[in-house]
Amino acid sequence: MSTALQTMTDTTLAPAGRAALQRLPQQQALWVGGSVVAAALAGLTSFWTGAPELALVLSLGVGASLVNPRKLWAAPLVVAAVAAAGLLTGLFAWPPIVGAGAAAGALATWLMPQRTDALDMVNGALGGLTGASLGLWAAVVLLPESLPTLLVAPLTTALVALVGAQGLLPVALRFDHGAQLPTLREIQAALRVTYRPPVLRALELYRHAQKHVPDRETRKGLAEVSTWVFRLQQTLQTLDGELGQIDPDHVDARIRACHDLPEDVDDFTRERRQATAMHLERLLQHRKAIAVERDRTDALVDYALAFLEEARAGMAVAQQLPGEATPERLVEVLGRLRHHAQEGDTRRRTAREMELTER
Repeated sequence: MSTALQTMTDTTLAPAGRAALQRLPQQQALWVGGSVVAAALAGLTSFWTGAPELALVLSLGVGASLVNPRKLWAAPLVVAAVAAAGLLTGLFAWPPIVGAGAAAGALATWLMPQRTDALDMVNGALGGLTGASLGLWAAVVLLPESLPTLLVAPLTTALVALVGAQGLLPVALRFDHGAQLPTLREIQAALRVTYRPPVLRALELYRHAQKHVPDRETRKGLAEVSTWVFRLQQTLQTLDGELGQIDPDHVDARIRACHDLPEDVDDFTRERRQATAMHLERLLQHRKAIAVERDRTDALVDYALAFLEEARAGMAVAQQLPGEATPERLVEVLGRLRHHAQEGDTRRRTAREMELTER
């Protein structure tokens, strides 16, 4: 069973599992690029010269807010939170980059497309704090003091953001090695009521089976199959919607109407009606192809559910049951019981023989 799970993961589901690491360089590039641009703009004014630490903190916040372009609405909140963290750290006589790096790492983790939790944000905060601090130390050591502000600002920020952005790596690794099971809220938002039961059944089977799975790779395969059922149901819902938009009876009636023309109709009208009939016939062909794909998707849903059912049953057979182990003293106890039984039987026979003798 583990071999079958691994085969399915490698052939069908592995690319989705590697998406987190594939997107990581792009997210880090957005972080570094946004920070450098913000620092360069600050270097063109007197802001960097007057308050370099605050300018660096704001630049780092701008870069962290760009990690996920689909959540640009949160950019002002991220920049404000990073700046507040830096200022708050400065009040305690600590380097502002410490608080700013922690806040930037945590918020960048929150902005990632995957579903994150509190532990992920803690890991992101620790990675951002460490990386930003090391990046600032490297900038102070490596960059000569004679450089003009126009170069110091972007180069310093580039080093800080480049090392700080590595705090996303542990989070991306966790996403890469574990399937993101859909939550109940995601299922309700993505699927109509009639399409939810297979997904809920798949999650139930996963929860029952993964308790007894011996290794992490098999658990990962089971989770990916359960997530696959969710994606299949989304596809099935979409295909059903497309089929519902095309009424074959209505289209057939329109085709017949295009062919049943009076004899005195002009050539232009006849040609347009014939062309209309051709498009409608192709529309029916497309509908047949959609119907075939819909049946294939439905078959894959049943296949995936049967796979999970077999996996759960296989885990039930493979698990160690409480009554499997034979008591170590079973033979000894049985021997003693047999000996006591023989003694009791001998005692009863002797007593009966003595009673008969006395009579």
